[in-house]
Amino acid sequence: MIRLSRVPRCLRLRPSAGGRRAFTLVELIVVMVLLLTVASMVMPRMAAFFRGRALSQEAQRVLSLINYGRSRAVAEGVPVILWVDPARSMYGLEVQESHSGGDGGRRIVHSAEPSLRLEIPVVVDAPVSEQEDERLGLPENLAAIRCNPDGFFDEGGAQRIVIRQGDEAALEIVPTFNRLGFEIRPLIRNG
Repeated sequence: MIRLSRVPRCLRLRPSAGGRRAFTLVELIVVMVLLLTVASMVMPRMAAFFRGRALSQEAQRVLSLINYGRSRAVAEGVPVILWVDPARSMYGLEVQESHSGGDGGRRIVHSAEPSLRLEIPVVVDAPVSEQEDERLGLPENLAAIRCNPDGFFDEGGAQRIVIRQGDEAALEIVPTFNRLGFEIRPLIRNG
């Protein structure tokens, strides 16, 4: 049995007023330092995780809007356009102007998260009308995907939407292999 008089005074635990032992200030400081050390190691990985989530969520939102536009075009029997404005990082959905009855139809507009950039690669051989005086109902100066009432996508629309997050990550929304829908793929860098 160890006598209390032989234990150094700094190692003795003194009961608190209620008869229970309490933590000392030194023990609390050590725990806080350990927590801060662990948090400082985990935070960079957590920040990268949340940045990646923003990119993924924005791509999912664009893809959902494309699918909604297609469903709406078939259900209402009118062409629906998903337009993309890369300069303002905005995109939206609306019934084609000539079919909206003058009120502009029900319009949906989204702004991309500020850390993201929208890009529409230029299509070299974009189809034009026979008279070459119109853009097949697509909005002026904006890239767009036109959903036809038959459930197919117009060939004259954007064939690829790229969503970038700085220089570190990018996703692209492209037509599926059978061209009946769109899908999200990671952008593969060449070179």
